Amino acid sequence: MFKASLSYEGMTDEDILLSDYKVYESSGTKFGIGCMNAYDEDIAKDLASRMTKVLSPAETSTGVEMVLAQISIFHDDISITYLVPSNEAAREAIEAAFGKDAVYDGTSYRFEPGMSRRKVLVPAISGVLESHPTE
Repeated sequence: MFKASLSYEGMTDEDILLSDYKVYESSGTKFGIGCMNAYDEDIAKDLASRMTKVLSPAETSTGVEMVLAQISIFHDDISITYLVPSNEAAREAIEAAFGKDAVYDGTSYRFEPGMSRRKVLVPAISGVLESHPTE
């Protein structure tokens, strides 16, 4: 039942990204984060791959400089987050925010334990942007 509740059946990849999408601004840089949930790592990796195709268009449609797709697996004893960056600036921000814990596989970064968008991800990315403001 829980697994079925995480289904995005009938939705386009853009709809999935934007279904829980918020825009933030820090030091003159706007960035968006779309959150989604997956039951297991196979589904999370599939979503990550699919998101790579819609992140750049989402930058344009939402008026931001970078977008992150945050794919989380939280149930039982599992706590994992995948972050998919839209561009090089997003990759650099993730790597600056999370240091050696940010290992990129060509599609996404995997973090264990997972992270909260509000409590961890936004403050970390904002901190990086505040230390390198745009003019």
